[in-house]
Amino acid sequence: MQDFLPGLIVGAIILQVTIIAPSMFRTLDLENFGKAIRAIWPKFFAMIAILGALSTAVVYLHNDNSFYALIISVTTTVLATICYAIIPATNRATDEGDQKTFNILHRISVGFTITILILNIAFPFLS
Repeated sequence: MQDFLPGLIVGAIILQVTIIAPSMFRTLDLENFGKAIRAIWPKFFAMIAILGALSTAVVYLHNDNSFYALIISVTTTVLATICYAIIPATNRATDEGDQKTFNILHRISVGFTITILILNIAFPFLS
């Protein structure tokens, strides 16, 4: 179970960024794409945060808990929560045409998502 949740996180991220988002971008007009993305991304980050919290609990309660596993699961939870929290500001920047703010917030979100992905790929090797 300890490796299952990080694997689920990795799978969810890969599915979202390689299949769901690109498929929506190619098939939906800009207005509907924006509506769909605004509906999906908060749920995506909430799911990752919840899975990270569950992973933290499993690691903590596991008899052979590893410092690295605990750091990875806590970091996953924190970064996903931050990504979730900045969504309203990102949407507001888009609505107001504030490209500079949007770019900064989007880079933070992408960077944190990549970090979460890499950490959870490394999880079974470090725990």
